[in-house]
Amino acid sequence: MSIPSLEVYASLDCPYAYLATYRLRQIWPDYRGKVSLVWRALSLEYVNARPVTKPLIEAERSLFAQIEPALPYTPWSAPEWLWPTTMWPAFEALACAQAQSPEAGFEMSWALRHAFFGQSTNIALRHVLLDIAKRVAEKAPLDLARFEADWDSGRYKESVIAESRRGWHELRLDGSVTFVLPDGERVTNPALGEIDFDEEQYVLRGYTPFAGDPLASYRKLLDRAIASAS
Repeated sequence: MSIPSLEVYASLDCPYAYLATYRLRQIWPDYRGKVSLVWRALSLEYVNARPVTKPLIEAERSLFAQIEPALPYTPWSAPEWLWPTTMWPAFEALACAQAQSPEAGFEMSWALRHAFFGQSTNIALRHVLLDIAKRVAEKAPLDLARFEADWDSGRYKESVIAESRRGWHELRLDGSVTFVLPDGERVTNPALGEIDFDEEQYVLRGYTPFAGDPLASYRKLLDRAIASAS
């Protein structure tokens, strides 16, 4: 019997996707082997034709301190010149890991986001991505030689661009992060609450917390993915 797949369209520099990955990790032990997560690139850089800026990421940090205080979302502590100006290399790294195993894709998805949001790491650099891959290989099946060869060859460069194009222009998804269930149902930013954030002025004008247990919402999402596949 095949395991149903839940597609996760998300950008790597999106704090909403970081939050979703954080919450998925908390409940994942109960779902491992029951459903497979398939990470799809949904690049903000692609749709906006510019990188996500440091002032925006820093401004959103106060919002996420309210949404999920335990989320390791820290101020950028590295030199300014180390701020990544593109996420495409990291998207390729995630694709390289996922091609080897769902477990490696899951661990890489978290490791990249945590390195950026929680450890002030420039995840656009080759040597940084190889170091992250080494850490992922300690937790999940990942052949490092194959990973390096795939990344250096640009094997998945076209596919991550194609995924972003499909997500934004063909599926017309509402944003990052969006889950696409086996039956085609879409869920964007579950259990987030009501947010009024001015991305031009970097000002949080209002936030109403989600009324309920966020992890229960994620459990329902995974349960629906399993049920919809059958």
